[in-house]
Amino acid sequence: MELTVNNSTTAATLVTVFGELQDGHYVAKVMPETDVPYTPYFENELDQVIVYISPDEEQLAAILKALNERRLPFGDLQNYGAAGGGTSVIPV
Repeated sequence: MELTVNNSTTAATLVTVFGELQDGHYVAKVMPETDVPYTPYFENELDQVIVYISPDEEQLAAILKALNERRLPFGDLQNYGAAGGGTSVIPV
């Protein structure tokens, strides 16, 4: 299944912070770009990526489900998103 998600826009640059946790699960948080910390955002985090997408709650849940079920590789997240608007199609 493919999910079409809005990319970030320059008018309101929201990004999604994805984290890979030590227990193997994935978590995410949508936030303004200016709020992204320079340190790990999630407790017990192994890795973190910032993706210029602005998913709604259902879309974010579908992306996290695909990550946690290993249908979407964590390393592929950087292939999606843009700061200039438009959309990204993410295979979930």
